[in-house]
Amino acid sequence: MSSNNNTTGETAVSRLSLGVKLGYGVGEIGINIFIVTTGMFLLYYMTNVLKINPALAGTSLIFAKLWDVISDPIMGKISDSTISKHGRRRPFLLYGSVPFGIAFLILFITPPFSAEMAKTIYVVLLYALGCTAFTIVAVPFSSMVAEMSDNYNERMSITAYRMSFASVGALVAGGVAMPLVNLGGGGEAGFLVMAQVFAAVMIFSSLLCFFATKKAPTLAPVEDVPPILQQIKIALKNIPFFMLMISYLIQSLAAGVLMAGFVFFVKYVMGQSEEAMGIVFPIFLVTGIAFIPVWNMIGKKMGKIKAYKIGLIILSIMQLSLFFTGPDNMSLFYIQIFLLGIGFSSFQLFPFSMLPDTIEYDQLNSGMRREGIFSGMWASGQKTAYSLGPAIVGISLGIFHFNEGLGNHQPESVALGIRLVFCVFPALMFLLSFIPFNKYDLTEARFEEIKRLISEKA
Repeated sequence: MSSNNNTTGETAVSRLSLGVKLGYGVGEIGINIFIVTTGMFLLYYMTNVLKINPALAGTSLIFAKLWDVISDPIMGKISDSTISKHGRRRPFLLYGSVPFGIAFLILFITPPFSAEMAKTIYVVLLYALGCTAFTIVAVPFSSMVAEMSDNYNERMSITAYRMSFASVGALVAGGVAMPLVNLGGGGEAGFLVMAQVFAAVMIFSSLLCFFATKKAPTLAPVEDVPPILQQIKIALKNIPFFMLMISYLIQSLAAGVLMAGFVFFVKYVMGQSEEAMGIVFPIFLVTGIAFIPVWNMIGKKMGKIKAYKIGLIILSIMQLSLFFTGPDNMSLFYIQIFLLGIGFSSFQLFPFSMLPDTIEYDQLNSGMRREGIFSGMWASGQKTAYSLGPAIVGISLGIFHFNEGLGNHQPESVALGIRLVFCVFPALMFLLSFIPFNKYDLTEARFEEIKRLISEKA
């Protein structure tokens, strides 16, 4: 493997070592613990523990994400221009790791207020702080793929390792969160115990990623770049990036609803306890982890675009099929979750391996390498879409007369509402994402042609 120093202006073409790929992937554990825990359980924590109205809780979380629309591209620009002995991305893994963990921990410290609105504002402000700490680590981390290799299939391989560890992080969050809460005594005390454990894992994964990627190729900082708003405008003229991002935003909205609604579906539709998430969600994610190498092989054989379309179809069909499943058929439910995990695995792999390919398209037209600004815009859109998930679930629960004070004895309308928002809505969104995705045309052949043209210009 060729290894470039911090002042090199070209990416490595040769294959990366297994150690670098594994080390890079480990960084996703902490990142996904944050994403999944807040996406899946923060709304539940607010409604069932803090006793905040679900519509208010879900809607309020959107405001915490509005800052991300601004902060993520800014962070991308900062990392593009950073000069340090550790390169332009890795310093943020080192110095951002501890604030990242602490910000997550304090999110689950009991609000010192009894009034519903005061508790809501408290959680929202701490969530915004946590999202900022997340941005400092996650945006530079995501930007590393495009400069670690400029090989079409090697990027998919890097992303496969990355998303395997992402699934591990999601598995830990989804499968261990509620058992840790119960181990800690449940309620507010239990959630704090969970947060303490997860915060430690988040810090460790970021630091391990930093040290393990010491020999990873990097690029020189970008100098004399246009103002950030001009960069965003230029980036939006990148047709492959724009179409991929719009498609992924629609899919992320579906995934946000899926995550926020999962525990409610298991509890109030399937009639299981919260602890059942320790069985259901691992089935979903272990399947996802197991099939990432399979999708990687399929992608290499038939191309990323065709392979991903197959994955989206599987994801849509299985999500919709859950609408017709009830508590009297748990065996079928587990099979559906298994098949849903196969489709979701493609969602974990392909968009993130396609995103770096759009960088060369931009380089051909602008003459600059701006991985950070693209990753920042991508993250901004992703987190905004994910944040709408709890809002949609929360508002839907309110519309269908969910009452947190009734516990498991909810009106029959609640189960119907959860079925519609958890099953039908995501399935339709995944199918809708095909419209912009059909405009994405960066095949391997076209990608190699773009690289050739860049080389001729140099």
